[in-house]
Amino acid sequence: MESFADVHTAIMINVLCLHLAPHRPSYRYRIEQFLPHWTQYDIRVETLCVSGKRALNHLLEALRTSWKYDYVWIQRKVFPTSVIRLLARRSRIIFDFDDAIYVKQVMLTGTEQPESRLKLGWLAGTLSRSALVFAGSTTLQTYAERYSQNVHLVPTALNAPGQQIPERQQNGTVTIGWIGVNSNLYFLNMIDKALSELQTKQPGVRFSLMSGKLPQEVETNWELSPWSSEEEEQWLDQIDIGIMPLSDDEWCRGKCAFKLIQYMAYGKPVVAANVGTNKAAITEGVNGFLVNSEREWIKSLDRLVSDKALRQRMGVESRRIHMETYERAQVQAQIAALIHEDHRTASLPNAAR
Repeated sequence: MESFADVHTAIMINVLCLHLAPHRPSYRYRIEQFLPHWTQYDIRVETLCVSGKRALNHLLEALRTSWKYDYVWIQRKVFPTSVIRLLARRSRIIFDFDDAIYVKQVMLTGTEQPESRLKLGWLAGTLSRSALVFAGSTTLQTYAERYSQNVHLVPTALNAPGQQIPERQQNGTVTIGWIGVNSNLYFLNMIDKALSELQTKQPGVRFSLMSGKLPQEVETNWELSPWSSEEEEQWLDQIDIGIMPLSDDEWCRGKCAFKLIQYMAYGKPVVAANVGTNKAAITEGVNGFLVNSEREWIKSLDRLVSDKALRQRMGVESRRIHMETYERAQVQAQIAALIHEDHRTASLPNAAR
């Protein structure tokens, strides 16, 4: 539970958040869901989108007005070093990121490739000039620590439904679900052979995905639920098992396991690739299974499909782990405490600005 007393100082801290786009999951879950609650922590946050047609105008506005704010919170966007220098002269910088933005997305390139030298230089300059860095995974934390001594692991949060959601099994059907953006359908293709074999072995299994389209050239019979923020909660409620396949590369090791966090909030057992932050979200054999091969995908899912009691037991553990680590109130209290502590320290005589 969030504790107002833990961070209450009677000093209102003003923050301007610069972000890429309101529809991006990184904004919705690392910025937007916190907005109605900040004043409880003596923090006032305003947001400004710095992408799209008005990006330059909004950036110029931020540069003109940044002196009004104690902090400029940059969410994922990497600016030229000259922009960061100007912002840092007038306010303290918070940099928040939840992807390995120092490499190119493997599902788009097919191979591991670093970002351009220019972008890597901008990122290094931003990290080194930030008063606080919020990294969404330990991999990102380790990268940021090359340039900053003020890096903190801040998981992506999700406000869970108000009560444990019981399994809703219909006509003996067990629904295995996956949720994600179109570009990440790439990972479903990677495990298609295992899933299609399971579907043959277990006729009562239904595969449901919430995305913008169906995966192409797969044998598994997927049922599509078009994504919408209004339908997302109902879809998460109705699946029985959540999955998160990944490849073992630098981009995926930087991911923040948000699919698992979504499934766990709704009390679902989870099966995921043994990669990156998935290993922190899943306690093997407690709330789910970590897998390394096609055979392990089939074995783990088959076990859950065949054992309703196991699904229910693991679902309860998923919900418990979520509430302890990933619940919105828990994460927001952590962020608030970090901001207040930095603000207090910076206000001391001779503190570095």
